[in-house]
Amino acid sequence: MLEKLAGRLKWERTGDGIRVVIPACARIMLIHMFWLILWCCVWGLFLYRVHDKNIDSYFQLFWLVLCAAVSIRLIAAIFWSLAGKTTLILDRNQLQIASQIMGLQLDKQTYANADVRGLRFVPSMMRALTGRPGGIWFVENNKLRQLDLAISENEAMALIDKMLQIYKFPIDRAWEYRSTSA
Repeated sequence: MLEKLAGRLKWERTGDGIRVVIPACARIMLIHMFWLILWCCVWGLFLYRVHDKNIDSYFQLFWLVLCAAVSIRLIAAIFWSLAGKTTLILDRNQLQIASQIMGLQLDKQTYANADVRGLRFVPSMMRALTGRPGGIWFVENNKLRQLDLAISENEAMALIDKMLQIYKFPIDRAWEYRSTSA
């Protein structure tokens, strides 16, 4: 039975670990819709201008492919906002993060707990453009990893606290120094 952890996060105990469900942030959909409308206006303006003038066909093809790719990416982001979720499963041995839309698994990452250290909440640097509050970052095998969960600081701190109850991830002093000196 899933219980509320903080904000949108829900969790349950699973044997010697936890399972946390993080639904996609629906309010981000409005920002993606704004960008899609703006991009479609640019696309329409370009098509209008191409119809009026004789522009190099390679440039036209490049621009149309770019417009289609950006539009598809924005539509996928809107769909993710409506029906996506991320599931975090942590036991004594591993940390597993899986992204799903309507039960269809899109991505899955697994990390050995012994290789993970320095869990931190890092606010999104593109918050104004994307609306994403932030994510959890950590160091794994000397590589900086980011869980782009679009969660608030309050949700991230509650999640990290719950994770530390299951496994005592080491603190990375160098990571602490970099994050406070920047």
